Amino acid sequence: MGCNCKGGGAKQITNRLDSPDHIQYGKDVYSRVVAPDPTKEFNDLDKVEIMGAYSSLYPNSSVTPSLDDAISKIKEAIELYDVKYTRRK
Repeated sequence: MGCNCKGGGAKQITNRLDSPDHIQYGKDVYSRVVAPDPTKEFNDLDKVEIMGAYSSLYPNSSVTPSLDDAISKIKEAIELYDVKYTRRK
């Protein structure tokens, strides 16, 4: 018996940048926690929310980013989604 890894199992998701629900979660966290004062010192709850949003968008990331990197990746994901999947009028 093997692990059946290549036997047509479910494809591993590397990121969820095309998922409206995950992008919305990232937008909510960004607008509520980061956007009001991006230069503030984040408390532990803020850090957990930011890292949770990052993990939601990038579930199989092999590295744990710094807080600044996580914030920039969340912002990039939101901007990319807006460009690719929404129409600007």
